[in-house]
Amino acid sequence: MSSAGSAMAEAPHTRRSRTPNGAGSLRPYRGQYRVKVTVTTAGGQQQVSRVVPTEAEGRLVLAQLLADHSRGLLRSPSTLTVEALLRELVESRRAEWKPKTLANNEDLIRLHLVPHLGAVKVQKLRAQHVLQLYTLLARSYSPSLLRQVRAVLRQALQLAVVNDVVPRNVAKDVDLPTARTSRRSRQNRALSSAQLQDFLQAAAPFEEVAGPVFHIAGLLGLRRGEAAALRWEHVDLDQGILHVRDNLVVVRGRPTPGTPKTQAGDRTVPLATETVALLAAWQGRQRALGVMVGEKWVDSGHVFTTLRGTPFHPDRLSTLAREFGTQAGLAHVTFHGLRHTSASLHLARGVPAEVVKTWLGHENVNLTLNTYRTVYSHEHRLHVTGMSGLLQQGPVNLTLDTLRRVGT
Repeated sequence: MSSAGSAMAEAPHTRRSRTPNGAGSLRPYRGQYRVKVTVTTAGGQQQVSRVVPTEAEGRLVLAQLLADHSRGLLRSPSTLTVEALLRELVESRRAEWKPKTLANNEDLIRLHLVPHLGAVKVQKLRAQHVLQLYTLLARSYSPSLLRQVRAVLRQALQLAVVNDVVPRNVAKDVDLPTARTSRRSRQNRALSSAQLQDFLQAAAPFEEVAGPVFHIAGLLGLRRGEAAALRWEHVDLDQGILHVRDNLVVVRGRPTPGTPKTQAGDRTVPLATETVALLAAWQGRQRALGVMVGEKWVDSGHVFTTLRGTPFHPDRLSTLAREFGTQAGLAHVTFHGLRHTSASLHLARGVPAEVVKTWLGHENVNLTLNTYRTVYSHEHRLHVTGMSGLLQQGPVNLTLDTLRRVGT
């Protein structure tokens, strides 16, 4: 054997050294950056990792993790509880979520997730745990709340997947229990044209001194926060258009300025000539009211105002809607129901669904048609036909006949 071969044969096997406890790293990862810190536990070494969007943020996170490790605060992935993971989710999304979303998600976590799953180790969490939670909540809460709980839990567990705590999101494929539709939810939320007229008549004395808020909500489908936040600077009476730019949301009882609920909610809506005249007349009355009130008047710039000129609390608009509905003999009226009414009446008169979707600020036309659309009884009669009509191959005549019946 050659000397070189002998040297290789005699060389001792070099074992790969273990990563030191507390060692950290920062490396690119799928267009982002991954931070890792090694933690030594009784069962061996584990790595705590975080994925961040920028290298600068990665350096800050790495410094924080190393500092936590030196103080004995950094836990290994196997000891991470669902409660701690949910806290991490809130902190990672705090700057991203809107104030109302943040408050709502914090309440969901505090009231519904932590009491039932908080103490469970994330690595021990199973789909059965998640299903048991959904089944328990379904006994007392609405399908809407269950969907919100599911969304928060899925986001948290996806964060655990990204950070290498668990290999998969166990909540991803767990379906919600099938809920029976309550009698109240089956009730049509949209008013008919005659019911809307009765409601507006009941609200007319109020609107004389506060502005045609229910008129505009029923016509354009504004959300209550959008109506409360509407300013004159966003109403162009010369061009006949209204811009929805702001949203006054209620966060733990307090009205908080914000933006529309979704990106599509930031929208521009055309106004009919009679609507422009209505708003122009109110603008003049509002100015006169300000002169009458004098020094106590607050020139807030809002379209719909209290007797002092300040914007309405959104909850107040909801209360008033119920009160005027009761006066009109319509006990099921809600302010949000006026949004359903706007969608349904426009669709019933033949306005294309894509147009109504844009007016209401929906991101998806399916939401407009499947959730907001009420088919009125007169529409069924409108399209009734006998077999002779059904067998006719004349869609053009049918369309013209429909238009004549609708009155366009």
